[in-house]
Amino acid sequence: MYHWAYAALALSSLLIAAPSSDEHPLLALECPKATGGIAVDGQGNEPAWKDVKAITDFRLWNPSLGKPTESTELRMCHDDTNVYALFVCTDPDVFALHEGRDAMLWESDCVELFFVPDANSPIYYEFEVSPRNDVFDARIVNSGSGGFRRWAPTWNCGMRTAATVRGTLNDWRDTDEGFTVEMAIPIEAFADANGTKPLAGQTWQFAAARMDFSKTLKVEERSSTANVPDMNIHKREGWFTLTFK
Repeated sequence: MYHWAYAALALSSLLIAAPSSDEHPLLALECPKATGGIAVDGQGNEPAWKDVKAITDFRLWNPSLGKPTESTELRMCHDDTNVYALFVCTDPDVFALHEGRDAMLWESDCVELFFVPDANSPIYYEFEVSPRNDVFDARIVNSGSGGFRRWAPTWNCGMRTAATVRGTLNDWRDTDEGFTVEMAIPIEAFADANGTKPLAGQTWQFAAARMDFSKTLKVEERSSTANVPDMNIHKREGWFTLTFK
C-alpha cells in the first residue's frame, strides 16, 4: 500500500450500521481466550487454533473492484500475556521486496493488524509481517503526527512472529500455494493507551489488512476486514470493533 496515502478471531459478526451503496456492514467481532499454548512457529497447527473461528470477509479497499482474488483467513485469540494472530493466505506468487525491521513491507506481500485500545486516545498501533518474516511495528500518536518515519523506528514492541511459505519465495516462474504468518504481540505493548488493564471485557477498534502483489494480477490488491474511506486504511471510522472474552 502507499501506506500513508491510502495503508480470535472468532467469531460472531453483527450488523451494527447500515452500509451505504459503496460500503460493507461494519462488524463487531470477539477475540476469545486461548484454550491452550501457541508455539508461534508459523505452522498454526496448535489445538488452540482449532477452537477459533476464522474471519474470511476481507474486502478490497476499492469496493467497485469486487472481492479479492485470493483468500485470506485470520484467527485471533489472547491469554494473560499476548494477543495472538494467525493469517493463512492463498497466493500463487509469494513476493517479499524489502528486508529488515520497519522496512516498507506494504510495497509487496504482507499482512497487517491495527488496534485502537482507547477510542478517546489518539494513539493507535500497527503491526505488519511479510512472508519472509520481516516485521514492522509502530505506536502512532495520531495519523497526522509525522507518519511511519517518525514512529516506527523509535518503538519495538517485542512481538514474536514466524512465517512459512508454501512454495518458493520470490520466484515468479513456479506456482506457489501461499503463506502463513503467526504473531504474538505482548499485552504490555499497548500500555501507553491501555495501561495495565486486563483484556477480558474490553472492546477495541480494530482492522486487519493484506497486501497482495502477484504475476496473476493486473493490479495489486489491497484488502481489509474494514471499510477503507478514501483508500486510507488509517481512517478509523471504517474499522470494526473487537471484544476480548
